[in-house]
Amino acid sequence: MKFVAKARFALGGLAAASTLAIAALSPAHATYEAGLQAYQNGQYQLAVDLWERYAVAGDVRSMKILGDVYSGDVIENLPQGETPINIIQQPRNVDALYWYTLAAVHEFPKHLQQPTAEEVSAQILADHRLPQIRARMKTKEVKDAEKLVAQKFESGSTYDLYRLGDMYQKGSGVAKDNTKALMMYSLAMDRGGVPEASAAYDVLVELLTKKEIKTALDKAEEWQPPLPPEHRGKTKQQEELERLKKELEEIKMAEALKAVSDIDVELIQRALNALGFRAGSVDNKLGPATRDAIRRFQYSTVAQDRDMSDDDKRAVRTGVLTPRQTVELFRDASKADHPMSQYVYGIMHVRGIGVEQNGKEAVNWLEKASDQNLAIAHYALGVIFRDGTTGLNEVSPDERKSALHLAQASALGYKPANDALRRLSFEYTRDIE
Repeated sequence: MKFVAKARFALGGLAAASTLAIAALSPAHATYEAGLQAYQNGQYQLAVDLWERYAVAGDVRSMKILGDVYSGDVIENLPQGETPINIIQQPRNVDALYWYTLAAVHEFPKHLQQPTAEEVSAQILADHRLPQIRARMKTKEVKDAEKLVAQKFESGSTYDLYRLGDMYQKGSGVAKDNTKALMMYSLAMDRGGVPEASAAYDVLVELLTKKEIKTALDKAEEWQPPLPPEHRGKTKQQEELERLKKELEEIKMAEALKAVSDIDVELIQRALNALGFRAGSVDNKLGPATRDAIRRFQYSTVAQDRDMSDDDKRAVRTGVLTPRQTVELFRDASKADHPMSQYVYGIMHVRGIGVEQNGKEAVNWLEKASDQNLAIAHYALGVIFRDGTTGLNEVSPDERKSALHLAQASALGYKPANDALRRLSFEYTRDIE
């Protein structure tokens, strides 16, 4: 059966089809193959749902293929004749590392029959993918994935606690940490009498200092099993309060942005291009290329959000920037050292547009832009040092700095600086040298 070559992974909207497909499967196929069959039929939602179900139940092939899915790479080891495709547009590295790790450290039950060649192969391939995935992840992302792995084992049996200790001691699947390893061995001994934990504890305790041992045992004393996933989120009241607060902030920001005539399409296009979102030529028109670039930027702001569904993430891609997204765009472009965006972001801090009014931050961003010889940034600094600022970290008037920046703006060809310099000279009647 051929794949739909251009299909893309979508979560949602397939509930009815999923129910029918599951009902049609025979008990013999109620495993990894059931997900593969749905995948081959183009039912990507169903495929991932099934693989996650069997992965949680301990199927190593399902764990490994979920790593493939969320890494954004093509699915490996498909039946002969099938064409592999990439079924998500944006990799979810934390999820990928989580599932690859679980597959790599999976322990086949000794009381069951020997693992099949396919299961062993899945584990080996998952282990080989770990360094590749880690290499492209930020440190925080790696830590997030390791935290999920640790929570998985801490929520399990006492033997799982021992296994997590072994992982900490070896640095396998989680960062090496002998103190945490001893803590887990202690928990496994105290809560379930796991023989392997006792032996590992006796060996490791000889390698640690008294301080490290005390820390491990104190943490074991304080340890509580992680809450189930459904109880880790916020209460409905907290969510409602946060929603109202966010709504008020949006209204306030929208009102503030109405007064800013400088933020036009041209500046947005420049910021998008500076961040690599390919808005095309800077023509000050909100055409198809610019809207597509805005959509790519909007998706990038939520791509790694684990609390949002894929439907919610797609809904963000409107092609029209909200006030908050406008601020985020210029903030990100400023951090990417784009001078015009640094100027805009500095003006936002001068006027308190979407950010707190902060003279020190305003000068910081405007100086970064002026260091790249942006004339209008020099002019803005000249005005700031002429008039001073209000709000947090007020900037006091400084005639000398004002004259220097206005003179630099004039030298760079910014004509309004000429008049400002003349007025400054007239008002203060001092030598601007």
